[in-house]
Amino acid sequence: MSITISVITDEADFAEISPMVFDAWQQPYNPQLKHFRPVLPTRAEAITWSKERSTKRLREQDSKLFMLKAVDCETDLIVGFAQWYVNDKPDPYGERTVATWHPEGSEEREFAERFINGLWDFIGKRVTRPHMDLHSITVHTEHRSRGVGRLLIRWGLDKADELGIETAISSLITARGAYEKCGLGCIEMIPADPSLNVPYPSEKWKELASDNLNGWLMWRPVGHDYVAGVDKAPWV
Repeated sequence: MSITISVITDEADFAEISPMVFDAWQQPYNPQLKHFRPVLPTRAEAITWSKERSTKRLREQDSKLFMLKAVDCETDLIVGFAQWYVNDKPDPYGERTVATWHPEGSEEREFAERFINGLWDFIGKRVTRPHMDLHSITVHTEHRSRGVGRLLIRWGLDKADELGIETAISSLITARGAYEKCGLGCIEMIPADPSLNVPYPSEKWKELASDNLNGWLMWRPVGHDYVAGVDKAPWV
């Protein structure tokens, strides 16, 4: 299978990408996803929300955001999608997240904000230099283990080298091996924020907290893949 990676310029691509992304994130189950976007009643509504969100981001024409598609040259179908971001802000993770996609005053919103801002606080105390940041990556469920994800990741690593910056990724527990195969080092575990441990939690809060929300902080130096025992992340 021959795959090409290119930057998305046509918002019409999201009609094909959004269903693929929705289905890919269900297999395997992503425990963090429901905190970053609304939980909608139907698949169609979730796909529409994702499509509108991606279209809006593309129209903003942020020069630091690269939205990529992986296309199967034989079928001309999109089989992968990724979003890379050049994070060179003075305070890369200082902006507080307000989970407006959940109802105001709801436990879902309170939980999401504690989780997300705790995640950013953890990374922000460590990753303070300009770096490439992988916002998301998905591969079509029928095209996994064929190198699609590796090509999408490698595109971002090559861009980081071109810009002379490091790469730092917040990885799901299950994705660690894939990133290591692509040249990133697993530096440390990202624990769920302690503020999620509330006294006398409701049944809803217990349900939200029942998932394993830990992650891995992955890192790659400028110019070469991570070498264990040789390379050292700047905050270690």
